Amino acid sequence: MRKTRQVSFALALVLAGAGLVAGCDQNSADADAGKDKLAGAFDGELKDCAAAAHALSVWNGKPYAEATSVLQPQGPVTSIRVIRPGTMVTKDYRIDRLNVDLDDKDVVTKIYCG
Repeated sequence: MRKTRQVSFALALVLAGAGLVAGCDQNSADADAGKDKLAGAFDGELKDCAAAAHALSVWNGKPYAEATSVLQPQGPVTSIRVIRPGTMVTKDYRIDRLNVDLDDKDVVTKIYCG
């Protein structure tokens, strides 16, 4: 009985690891394949800031320096606010402003409107 549990646990770990690797490959493939679409994300295809934020969320976990060419005010987004750790921000809500949260290494952690 104990050996069966050990084998089951080991199998579960292997399958979980395979799922993580497959997920990583898919995310990087999606980001690479979607760069052209994201470059034109604001040219009328997306009707509001929330749709733009959703489309641009593929940049989460990537360096901000790589995303700056895409994260520009266009279409429904009239301004971009980059928020680094410790940055003071106003609490006003603007439906046309895209917020880009960065960590201390300038990696995008969240993209949202407001």
